[in-house]
Amino acid sequence: MGALTGQRMASSVATQASARALGVAPRPGAVVPRAGRLASSALGAAAAPALRQGAAAARRLSRPLGVRALASASAAAAPAAAKALTEADMPKAAHGFELQRHQFVREYDSHVCLYRHKKTGAELISVINGDENKTFGAVFRTPVGDSTGIPHILEHSVLCGSRKYPIKEPFVELMKGSLNTFLNAFTYPDRTCYPVASTNTQDFYNLVDVYLDAVLHPRCVSDEKTFQQEGWHYELDSPEDELTFKGVVFNEMKGVYSSPDSMFYR
Repeated sequence: MGALTGQRMASSVATQASARALGVAPRPGAVVPRAGRLASSALGAAAAPALRQGAAAARRLSRPLGVRALASASAAAAPAAAKALTEADMPKAAHGFELQRHQFVREYDSHVCLYRHKKTGAELISVINGDENKTFGAVFRTPVGDSTGIPHILEHSVLCGSRKYPIKEPFVELMKGSLNTFLNAFTYPDRTCYPVASTNTQDFYNLVDVYLDAVLHPRCVSDEKTFQQEGWHYELDSPEDELTFKGVVFNEMKGVYSSPDSMFYR
C-alpha cells in the first residue's frame, strides 16, 4: 500500500514531529515497546459539538486499549485557545494508561501528551490541535533480517478480516462506505504503520475499532490461505499452461522493481 501524499501527509508529519519534540519518536532501528505505539489526534473547540456527540456514541462501543476515552477526554479539555491549556487540563489516566509527559509544540500549534499503559508498557501519543481531521495510527516494531518481505505480507494479511469483522476484505468495505479522509497501511524497514483519519467523529471511532481489531485479532493467524493470497502461491489455469507465481504483495513488488523511478531511488 502506498505512502502518504499531499495534504494527507500533514497529520502524520505533525504527529511524528511532535513525538520527536517529546523525545519518544522511533528512530531507524530504535526499539518500540512490545505492545506497539499508538498515536491519536483530537480536535480543538471548533468541532466541540461534534466531539460531544461522538464521545457519547463512543461510550456505547467497546473501548480497546482506552484510545476512545483518552481521545474524547483530551478533545473535551481543549478550549478555544489551545495554547491556554496546561498539563493540569489533560486527562491523567484512562483504562490503564497514565500520563507521562505533556508539551506544547509551537511549530504545529499542538499539545502533545505521552501516555504509557501500566501493564503492557504500550505508549500512546495524543495530539490536541485545531485540525479538522481526527487521526489515529497503530505502529508496531517489525525489524527485518532478510529480503523475504514478511512484514509487508503481514501488513496486508492482518487487514483481511478479524475476530470482530470476519469478512474477506474489510479494508475495501471501509474504502467504499466510510467517510474517511485517509485509510491505509505501510511498511518501513523497521516498523509497520496502520493510520486512519476522518472529520466525522463517529466514523473515526468506527475506523479505530476496525483497525485495532485487525491488528490485535487478525483472522490470518488461523487461515493459511490468507498468507498465500497476499504473499505468493502457485497458479495453473490449465494443464497445458506454465506454472506461475501469483500474490498481491508479490505482484505489487514486481511493479515496484520494474519501475525506473523506483530503481533509481533505491
